[in-house]
Amino acid sequence: MDMKPATITLPLLRIRPLLAARRAPRSKQRGVGFITLCLYLVVGGVMVLGGLKLFPHYIEYFSVKKVMEAMATSEQVKTGSVAEIRNNFDQRRVIENIQVLKGADLDITKENNDTVVSAAWQAQVALFPGYTLLIDFAVSTAPGK
Repeated sequence: MDMKPATITLPLLRIRPLLAARRAPRSKQRGVGFITLCLYLVVGGVMVLGGLKLFPHYIEYFSVKKVMEAMATSEQVKTGSVAEIRNNFDQRRVIENIQVLKGADLDITKENNDTVVSAAWQAQVALFPGYTLLIDFAVSTAPGK
């Protein structure tokens, strides 16, 4: 009599092949995974938040630059005294709603018989608790600057 040992197959052992049959192989999966999508959204949100916090400072910079460009062609700046130039800037500053500079903050010099008006300032932007961004701005009426 030839007797073979009895084999017991548990139904739990058959689960693994059933799960493998239901899943598609990795090479056939398409699209972005949920965790990757969440990471993209976090990075995008941080970039948008930073842009929104920097936006007002750059708007003010372009306002100062616009005033300086207008002053570069003004006869009051070319022939006026230092007090007149500062007063001229203060009048334009009120119209453009510039808060970061006043006429007293301007550096006024003579270069090659031309009056050069320049200004420099810094803006501190609190991005997150413990992280502050410091931006240096500079504007001048000198040609080529």
